[in-house]
Amino acid sequence: MISERARKFVSIAMQRISAIGQNTIALEIGVSPPTISRFVSDDLERACQVLAAAGLKLVPVEMQCFPPRKVAILMELARDHLNQLENVEQLSWEDRRTGSGDAAKP
Repeated sequence: MISERARKFVSIAMQRISAIGQNTIALEIGVSPPTISRFVSDDLERACQVLAAAGLKLVPVEMQCFPPRKVAILMELARDHLNQLENVEQLSWEDRRTGSGDAAKP
């Protein structure tokens, strides 16, 4: 029986393989298109099950992963700064003393 996570991985992989094309993938890794087709039909689901069982995630390459603790710290810093603002003018990058567009020093 395939887990829900593995099923999601298969769905993500199938969408990406379809978008990129089996021929392009085959050329990229130096195999024939039928080899990719056989892998997709015979082995992709099992490969996704292995990844899920190993505690890994399948994500698009453009996604970025950040440690939850680091994100929590950054969110707290942003929240703290925004809570200190009293009006929108405080967000201005212009130095009010010189009128220049240079960033004002805190």
